Amino acid sequence: MSLRPRTTIAATAAGAALLLALAGCTASGSSPGADSGPVTLQFWHEMSGPAATELDALVSQFNSEHDGEITVESSFQGSYADAQTKYTAAVQSGTTPDLLMMNDISTGFMVDSKKTVPLSTFTASDTSFSLDSFPPAVSAYYGDGAGGLAAMPFAVSQPVMYLDRDLVTRSGLDPDSPPRTLAEVASWAEKIHAATGASGLTMNMSDSWMIEQMSAAGGVDFCTPDNGRGSDRVTGLQLTSPTQVGFMERLQKLFQDGSMLNPGTDNSAMVSAFASGKVGIMLTSTGAYTTADPKKAASTVAAFPSTAESDDAGVVIGGNALWISGDGHSDAQQRAAYAFVSFLHSAEVQAAWANATGYLASNTEAASTATGAASLADPNVKAMADQLANTPASNAAAGCRTGAFPSLRSTVIGAFTQVAEGADVTSTMSDAETKAASQIAAYNTAAG
Repeated sequence: MSLRPRTTIAATAAGAALLLALAGCTASGSSPGADSGPVTLQFWHEMSGPAATELDALVSQFNSEHDGEITVESSFQGSYADAQTKYTAAVQSGTTPDLLMMNDISTGFMVDSKKTVPLSTFTASDTSFSLDSFPPAVSAYYGDGAGGLAAMPFAVSQPVMYLDRDLVTRSGLDPDSPPRTLAEVASWAEKIHAATGASGLTMNMSDSWMIEQMSAAGGVDFCTPDNGRGSDRVTGLQLTSPTQVGFMERLQKLFQDGSMLNPGTDNSAMVSAFASGKVGIMLTSTGAYTTADPKKAASTVAAFPSTAESDDAGVVIGGNALWISGDGHSDAQQRAAYAFVSFLHSAEVQAAWANATGYLASNTEAASTATGAASLADPNVKAMADQLANTPASNAAAGCRTGAFPSLRSTVIGAFTQVAEGADVTSTMSDAETKAASQIAAYNTAAG
């Protein structure tokens, strides 16, 4: 299982090239026209470790339950970046998979590609389907703009706050009453560092994910206009609002006084530092839980801190979704693919998936299953589930949707790294806004 299932993928140039390739391709796929009889599905995924083991078991279970009708043949495609590259080649050669797993920030690109069928096409005639089975933050993230879903959400994660109970207690603080705002987190980090010599705080620095989350945690849109959730495409980033400048200045002070650990691009080293008692507070994914605290007793997991008072404040989900291919894939194949993704969304499967992998259940009914109830007996797991359930479906908490997102992350984290090293916050992030606008314009031109 990856520590944080949001992986930086191809840059804008690659995304634009793929869009141009998609625009020029012809219909593709295997066995078009096979509207009856047994159906075999090609399913591409990017899971590894325990998540891959669990996914393979679920595929076997589905195949057994549909013996003689549907057979899913799953295959690992490497990282999300690898999968996008292979998908490009598959489009051009006419061999696209029937079903494709892609990460959260690829959503804008997948919609722009127009090579998949919106999930709402199938759910519209499925009386057993309920949009209410998803937490609002999940359905908002993958919304198709017309009240349905563009793809089936599968693996879901969110950022949370981990507290080292020993370091916090030795600092005279109470791990059972965790800080709720970033200002309180900063104060705790300074106290932990002063009392124990350990780093008070650390967070992901390999891309701009944390900056995106802190914007959402203050109710601020990361992209303009409207985080790409309205009728207009994204044309720029917002990085210099008072809320954003305020939290970046606060973090800059922590870096400069030695209270905060910068792990660079190695998220694994960050989690290892926390797991070995070298960091008091860590801001990272729910997916890091079993690695950060293998015995599930040394830490307290709490909600991600807020950065400003706002009814729109929340945190953005991560993870991935499942996309059903359109062109070149028969109705029978598409219906079979819908049957498989519906199986993966069922309450029992989501409960088992969350328990085995550390992802959050994307089906609200999973908590009522025996497996789900057992998992929620752990107060840390319950804290993660509560945060997901309570995240509002606001534009800020839904996060930015643009096909240019991958390259924008590199631009933002490059600027923020300069801030961490002492650069002026406003001017540095203003320059990043200008560069990002140019990158987005290039993508939008290619996308047409």
